[in-house]
Formats: sequence, structure tokens, C-alpha cells
Amino acid sequence: MEAFKSILQKAGAFFTAILLALTSLSVGNNLLIKKNPDVRLTAALISDTHVGDAFYRKLSLPPGLRDISRRVKPDVLILAGDCTDNGNEANWQALQTLFKRNADGLPAILALGNHDCWTSYDDDARTYETAKENYLRYGGAIMGTTQTDIFFSREIGGYSFLVLGSEDETTDCVMTERQLTWLQETLAAAAAKADGKPIFVINHQPMNFTHAVGADAHSNGFRSQEMSERLQAILDQYPNIIYISGHQHYPLALSAEDTPDGFATVERVGKHIISVNLPCYGYGTFLEGGTSVFGEGLVLYVFDDHVQFKGRNFFLSNWSRTFDLSIPLE
Repeated sequence: MEAFKSILQKAGAFFTAILLALTSLSVGNNLLIKKNPDVRLTAALISDTHVGDAFYRKLSLPPGLRDISRRVKPDVLILAGDCTDNGNEANWQALQTLFKRNADGLPAILALGNHDCWTSYDDDARTYETAKENYLRYGGAIMGTTQTDIFFSREIGGYSFLVLGSEDETTDCVMTERQLTWLQETLAAAAAKADGKPIFVINHQPMNFTHAVGADAHSNGFRSQEMSERLQAILDQYPNIIYISGHQHYPLALSAEDTPDGFATVERVGKHIISVNLPCYGYGTFLEGGTSVFGEGLVLYVFDDHVQFKGRNFFLSNWSRTFDLSIPLE
């Protein structure tokens, strides 16, 4: 009964969103967003699209991709993991088709999420290696690159983007020594030429004890506290690190006081890290009373001396009325 009620809530929320989207077209929200000449880089940030068998996720993503590619027009779209719901070939083919039809040519960076790390909800049938190959093949095609590993770096507009990923098929994040060593070396090289610019590090899971994440084995962060602390220590050696994650499925929240669990979308971690945890685009983020909001994310504007995060519902092509946060760079 509860499962049926949940389905009805999601379906009702989705069709309500469609009506709102159609309404928004009549009031000018579909117009191109005017560019500020002082902006050095624009990035659209989304997470947890969960493209799979559920029809409403396949229907909710195209309007958002069109809004991003045709109105926001960022330098890059970042999808911070859980791109698919099961990581199987059919899911990835569906996602590739949605990008091809609605955001062809848009520079994109896709991180590996826990749902991309397995090919089935059946624990006995999960195959990490197959899921990894699907990510490398289809995720690479969407990004327009030949991927050889789940962690990699890219440079866009003179800014460095370092992408990380879990090396295990479980929900929490597991990183091997090989990946952490690569991060240490690659981040050092990026920082040496950053000249005050922020460096972006993308990983699906947030670090433990951030964004309402605990530190036990089922924290939905990192498998171990030691692993999370090692990552933080590597990142915190350098100024202006922006760590982008998803996974938590919380709605946009400016302050930890806005949510019962003490969650905030953007937090200061350590000395130098700006940690960003994105809403769930595909499932919807559940608000108090069971309301579900599809299509939320952030638009990040980089200026010479600060970064600005603006909340946007890409599905509805509407700016958030409350989420607009600027943080000075060091």
C-alpha cells in the first residue's frame, strides 16, 4: 500500500510539474539568459538523473537538457553521478539518446555514481566490471572523449576539473590507493597553474560528516572514515577547491537550519574546500508533506574574486526565488 502511495505521489508531482512547465512558457521563462560580461566560467550542475525503466525520468530530463543547452548555455554541464538507475547497457543507451536529441554538442562531464556501479538491483547479479565498461563506453561517448578509467581530469576554459568515482558496487564510496595517488599528483599539477582560479573536484558521494552524512558503514558517504579524511586532507592542501557531489537527494537549502536533518547545499569544509551537494534531478527531492520537486540543480558562475551559486529548476526553466549564494575566492 505504501509503495502504491509513493508511486501516486511521484506521478502526481510529475504531471503537476508538466502543467507548471507549460504555464511557464507563456510568461517568458524560455527566453535566453543574459550573460554577465564579468563571468569567467558558467557551469550547470545536476545530479542523480537515474535514467532507467521509469517513464517519468525519461520524460523529465529532455526539458532540462534543452533549458541548459539553449537558455543557460554554460561552458560545461556537470552530472555528478547516478546518471542511470542500473548502469546496464539499456539505461546508458537511453541516456545517450536523450543527450543526442536535446543537448548535442554541449560540453559535459559525467561522474560515476553508485547506481552506475551495478547492472541489477539483485545483489547476486551485480557486476561492477560490466557496469564500469558501460560507463566508459557510453559516458565517454556523451562526453565526446575516449575514457580509459573512472577517474580523469579535463580542462575547460582554463579551469581544471578532476573527476573521481567509487571502485566498488556498493552504495558508499570506495577509493583505492591508486586513485588517491592519482588525485594527489593531478591536483598538485592543477594547483601549480591555477593562479587563483577554483579547481573543481567531482565525486558522487559527499565526504563523511558533511551535508548531514554520518560516518558509519551505511552513511551514504564513504565506506570508512579514514578514507573520507584522506580525501579531505588531499583537497585541503590547496585554496579554492570546489567539491561537487550528489547522492543525498536533499532539496536546495541555503542553511542547515532550513532542514530537519541539518542539511545545507553548500558548506565550507576544512580550510579551503567549498563542498556542494546537489539535489536529485530524476527521483525528485522530497519535501515535508510528501511533495516532490523534479529537475532542481544549480548554475555556477565564476568571477575573478568570487563564485555564485544560483538555484534553478531546469525542468521548469525557472530560477529559485531563494537560493542565490556568493562565496569569495581566496
